[in-house]
Amino acid sequence: MKTKYFFYTLLCVMSVGKIKAADLYVRDLGAGGAYSTISAAISAANDGDRIIIRPKTGNVPYLESLSINKSLTFVSETNFTKYYIQGSIIIVPAANRVITINNMYSFQSSIATTSTTITGGRCTINILNSVADIIDLDNTKNVSTNIYGSTFNSLSFLHGKVTGNTYTSIYLGDDIAPFADSSVYIIANKGGSTESATKSYPVNIMNNDLGVNGSNLPALLISDIKPASTNVVQNNKLLSSNTPFKITASLSGNIAITNNILDSNYSGNLKIDVSTLPPTVIATYNISSTSFSTSGVDIQDNNTAYGSYTLNLNNLTSSGAIINAGIPDEEYQDLDLTRSDIGPLGGSNSWTNYWQSNAGNKPRVMFLNTPRRVYQGTGSIQAEATGISK
Repeated sequence: MKTKYFFYTLLCVMSVGKIKAADLYVRDLGAGGAYSTISAAISAANDGDRIIIRPKTGNVPYLESLSINKSLTFVSETNFTKYYIQGSIIIVPAANRVITINNMYSFQSSIATTSTTITGGRCTINILNSVADIIDLDNTKNVSTNIYGSTFNSLSFLHGKVTGNTYTSIYLGDDIAPFADSSVYIIANKGGSTESATKSYPVNIMNNDLGVNGSNLPALLISDIKPASTNVVQNNKLLSSNTPFKITASLSGNIAITNNILDSNYSGNLKIDVSTLPPTVIATYNISSTSFSTSGVDIQDNNTAYGSYTLNLNNLTSSGAIINAGIPDEEYQDLDLTRSDIGPLGGSNSWTNYWQSNAGNKPRVMFLNTPRRVYQGTGSIQAEATGISK
């Protein structure tokens, strides 16, 4: 009888341990009984725990390299203040593992996944309000990535959402076992060269400000697409010293190019260069301040050359030929329900959703996808939203 009661008690303790996540604190010199290093907290943590890190005085970094091999969330103990780390951050992906990094300043360091094989599920990596030199998350397939409000030099990834970031370059590669019904979203970023080379997912590139002055690179290159998919390039500003937008994909599918500002520094340069067939490329309601010339575009309509406009994304203002000049269909309307403007401030994914002039101490929405039309007799509405509270 005593033995039976002993095992019953042990099982209860184990059950409680599995469902209750813990907060582990990291502070300089282990103040207040906290861990003195982030690595020590990771070693002591269980899946689902949160590691709360106090920034050191004067932004002095924690001098350590991290290996993250559990489902953990990293946050700052001081609201809206980043904690600094100098050392490599290695993420070990595993099926159903979720890792969230918030308010980390990876000082002269990179965040990268190891090269492993995942079976039986995906790994999800969230990077929010953080800074890193290199974010390299395509070493392991079956990894979904959500990056918001961060600053980095380069990003390599396979699937997910990249919204409201500042960067130098992005590369989107192929997944090995992609979701059957999913898309990649790159929205409202301020960046440089961006390449979509995925045959795994349809891609939506919307409301970005992308420029590569002084380089022959295009601001946006689509070098591959998912077969038979529809890909959207909408409401971006693409600026290049040469061709702003280049397409070299050779698989069948559609690329819809709508409501964009496409500019090069020299009049006469191609604004859209499609060097292979298929896919089918449709360009409508785009504008350039110089000539609007294309090569290999299948359908063109209502594109404007020598348009005069102003666009200031620092104070979120615009004027001139881009106002109320986009597609007139109500599906593309601006937030105030007027006809869509051309460029990053137009449409429902407007830059203002992600770059508020005074965000304050408020929650932030990092992604919102809702239907623009609801038909009579519709039984359900599919909507998706992601936000953060700190």
